Amino acid sequence: MNTLTVRRWLDRLAPILWAAALIGYYAPWVARNPMSAALAWNAYDLFDLLRLLPEVESGAISVNLQALRLPLVGLAMIPPLLLHRVSAWIRWTAGLFGAFLAALTLPPYPEILEAWRVPGWSGVLGWAIAGAVLALSFVPLAPRLKRYRGWIIIAVVCVTAIPASVTLHRMLPPLSRLHATPVRAGWGHWLYIFGMGLIGVSAWFQTILQGANYERHQATDATASKDQKEIRVEAS
Repeated sequence: MNTLTVRRWLDRLAPILWAAALIGYYAPWVARNPMSAALAWNAYDLFDLLRLLPEVESGAISVNLQALRLPLVGLAMIPPLLLHRVSAWIRWTAGLFGAFLAALTLPPYPEILEAWRVPGWSGVLGWAIAGAVLALSFVPLAPRLKRYRGWIIIAVVCVTAIPASVTLHRMLPPLSRLHATPVRAGWGHWLYIFGMGLIGVSAWFQTILQGANYERHQATDATASKDQKEIRVEAS
């Protein structure tokens, strides 16, 4: 199997992994045995619910709950980067859908009216706006980014997935104490991590392949240029 075939398969696999990560984000991130509907919370809902925990309200636990909305911002920015080889209208559809996902993380009304100067909401507002702008900006830029595209995807995965996972695992002990039963990370969290992790690995692998192809072409061009110079010298 040659390099081009591998890259095409990775291009086809990446949107499937993205869809799996999106499903995982809205699937339960908290689980217990036996499973209870009271704990079937996804990452989007956890942002609002965990703020009501006594340890969070009292300040006994210092945790960045806003990180639980970051995965949706990351999922918003990635589609135009993954679909860089398709037609423009598909890329713009992906970009608009990404902007919609980023807009879902905006503070609710009426908090959004003062969000820009409220510490608890200013970060959420900034992430939402930046995610929407980048999702649309990547539509025309993605085909031109070439080798940098993979590193951007890896950066988005790391910056949005890791803080959310760390925040969830830090909040599991307080949730266990509140419900007087052991709780753990749910299948939605692991599906999200699985999808985003493989997207990052795929982007890294494609970047390595592109780098190898670039160096090979550079070496070929240098050899061809050298041969042409030798021919001109011999001819003269």
